[in-house]
Amino acid sequence: MGETAMLAEFVASTSLDDIPEDATSHAKAAIRDYVGVALFGSHHEVGNKVYDYLDAYGGDGDATVFQRGTRSPPSAALANGAFGHAIDYDDTFETIVIHPTSPVFAASLAAADDVNATSEDVLTGYIVGCEAAFRVGHSTYPEHYQNGWHSTGTAGSFGAAAAAAHVLGLDSEAIARAFGIVASSSSSLKKNFGSMTKPLHAGHAAQMGVRAALLARDGFTADPEIFEGDIGYNRVMTIDDAYDPDEITEGLSEEWAVLDIGFKPYPSGVITHAAMDGMRDLVTEHDLTPESVEEIVVTLDDAASEMLIHAKPEDALQAKFSIEFCLAAILREGDAGIHEFTDEYVAQPETKEAIEKVSRAFEENLFGDQYAGYGAIVRVTTTDGEKYREEIRYAPGSPNNPVSEERLRSKFMTCAETRLNDTDVDVLSDAIEEFENVDLDKFRNLVA
Repeated sequence: MGETAMLAEFVASTSLDDIPEDATSHAKAAIRDYVGVALFGSHHEVGNKVYDYLDAYGGDGDATVFQRGTRSPPSAALANGAFGHAIDYDDTFETIVIHPTSPVFAASLAAADDVNATSEDVLTGYIVGCEAAFRVGHSTYPEHYQNGWHSTGTAGSFGAAAAAAHVLGLDSEAIARAFGIVASSSSSLKKNFGSMTKPLHAGHAAQMGVRAALLARDGFTADPEIFEGDIGYNRVMTIDDAYDPDEITEGLSEEWAVLDIGFKPYPSGVITHAAMDGMRDLVTEHDLTPESVEEIVVTLDDAASEMLIHAKPEDALQAKFSIEFCLAAILREGDAGIHEFTDEYVAQPETKEAIEKVSRAFEENLFGDQYAGYGAIVRVTTTDGEKYREEIRYAPGSPNNPVSEERLRSKFMTCAETRLNDTDVDVLSDAIEEFENVDLDKFRNLVA
C-alpha cells in the first residue's frame, strides 16, 4: 500500500477511542486557543475584509461563521480559517513551521455543518487532520519551506481535506481522491508575509480542503496516488529530491502530531517569541525602561532572516515580522499583546525610538541541530554600561518550553472578551473542555 492510501485509510478508520487521552486533551486546549483568537480576528481588519468578500460572493448556507452568521461550508471555512490566523496569534507545531488549527479546525467544523455530525466527529476530524498536515509537511520539510512556500497553506490544505473528509464519513478511496483534488489547489507563498494575504493562506487551505472533500464525496475524480511518483505532489513541491515518504507512513496510529502543537504567547511570528520572552525576563529582572537601555542585540537562527523582513515596520501586520518592533514593545510595556500590535502603537514616536535601539544578528544552527531554529539570545547594554544576557533555546508555548495554563487562559479571555460577555466566555471555555460530549449546536450558538 502506498503512502496516499495509507494516510487515507488512517483518516477514514480512526475513531476517538483510538486516540490517547493526552492527545485528546491537548487537542481541546488547541481548540480553545484557536477559538479565542478567531473570535477576535472575526472583527479585525483582516476579518472585516474577508467577511465583506463573503457577504458579496460567499453563497448562502447553514455553516457557522464566527460572529458573522452563516454561509456555505467552503465559505465558512475560508472565513474561520482566516479569522484564526488574522493576527498571527494561533498555534504552531514545534518541529515544523505550520499553523495547524486555523485551517484544520475551520474545515472540520464547516464540514459538520453540512451533515448531521457530532462534536465527537469534529474533534476526531480535527485530530486526524492535524496528523495529515504534520506528515505531509514533514515529508517535504525543510526544503519546501525554504524554497518559498508557506506550509500552513500548502500542507495545511491536506490537513483540512482530511478533517472534512473524516467528518463527512468518506471511505479511504474517496479520501485518496480528496487528497488528489486538494493537491491541485495547494498554494501559499512566504513572499506575502506581513500582508493580509498571509492570514488568507489559512482560510484558503480550509476552504480548499472542504471543497475537495465535498467533491470527492460526490464522485469527483483525481489521481488516487497523488503523493507517489516522479511528478507526485511532494516531489514537485520540493527541490533536490528531498521528499521522504516515510514521514507520511511511519508511526501512524502510534505517534500523534497534535502533541507537537505549541501555543503562542504573543501575536507575532513564532520566530520572534524566544527573543521576546528573553527580553521580558530581562525587563522584569532588571527593571529596564527605554530610558535606561542603550542597545539591544538579538541573535537568531539564520533561518529567521527570511521571515523577519520588516526592520522598520509601517503597520501592525509588518510588525509581526519585525524583531525590532517585538523587542521594542516588550521594552516599553514589559509584554506585548493585542493592544500593542496595532497600527496606532506601531506609529507612535516612542515605539520608533525604541526600535532604533534594537539590532539583529543571525547565526547558522544557533543551537546546533535544533529542528525549527526558534531559539534566541538577547543582549542588553544599559546607559550605565551594565550588560545583561538571556538565552532561550525553545519558543515559549512549545512542548519543550510550555507556558502556564494561567497565561493561556488569560490569552483566551482577553481575545474572546472582545466579542462575548464574561459569562458566555466562561460557558464557552467549559464547553470546549468537554467538547466531545457537547451538543454541537450549543458550541455554534456561543461562537456565532
